[in-house]
Amino acid sequence: MSAKKTIAIVGATGRLAQPVIRQLLWHGYQVRAVVRSIEKANKMLPDLVVLVQGDVADSSSLMQAFKGVDYVYINLSADEVQPNQAFYAEREGIQNIVKACQLNGIQHILKISALGAYPFIEQHKDILQNKIRRQGHRFIEQSNIPFTIFHPTWFLDSLFWAIKKNNFQWIGKPVEFYWINSEDYAVQVIEAIGNPQAFDTHYAVQGPEKLNYKQVFERLKTSYNPQLKMQVLPLWMVKLMGIFSPKMSHLAELFGFYEQTNEAFYAQKTWADLGKPRTSPEEFAQQFGEEKSLYL
Repeated sequence: MSAKKTIAIVGATGRLAQPVIRQLLWHGYQVRAVVRSIEKANKMLPDLVVLVQGDVADSSSLMQAFKGVDYVYINLSADEVQPNQAFYAEREGIQNIVKACQLNGIQHILKISALGAYPFIEQHKDILQNKIRRQGHRFIEQSNIPFTIFHPTWFLDSLFWAIKKNNFQWIGKPVEFYWINSEDYAVQVIEAIGNPQAFDTHYAVQGPEKLNYKQVFERLKTSYNPQLKMQVLPLWMVKLMGIFSPKMSHLAELFGFYEQTNEAFYAQKTWADLGKPRTSPEEFAQQFGEEKSLYL
């Protein structure tokens, strides 16, 4: 890179943003983290990352945060969305981000979404979370700024987040996915930044093997922790718990949605343009175990 480019990360303290930040730093980008809490970000992000205060609900803060920035990468969470909210980060928040990008002359908008919101997916059921995401994507698509939106399937990382001591905790029936991991995904993001081939494109992000969580668990157990035991809650129980807990209600909706899907493979173009994922579940588990955490 002849001159250092600056990229702003919205949602930089999110788990899936941090492997991307690490790759950006390795590749010589100047990284600006747009965060609500500077104090929290200081504890989580490396010193090379410049911290600026910004909130997707506050347009003026985004205007300031994006000054002097070349690219913007968006890493938002749509967890626990409820019907008829006045503000959704993935919709109204995206609208505010796009306005700030337009006024600051941003050259490229990149965003992580979900495979369920991929515009070319074949499915007979939808969930509110993905409906809101797609509505937010329209603001990006109509911005007249080059954009790249990534639509990952389930991350292997999520299995590690579900480990408590020596117990792996999951929900529902085994469903097969083309699991991806955060390290391979971050490399694809790097390949897309400022790349005309990736402009105005939605990319499905998937790995090479279609496996259910029990199959992945057995392979991770060998490489990561042979003492791991599996605990699976039936979906009906999670739905019952959701009556009293918005978080459990969200999980019940999410896992119920995926139990009714049969994931097809959509990532041919992604691999052709941005490279094929290369890290096996065993290699990822070994990395995770050696580094203790793949997050910053």
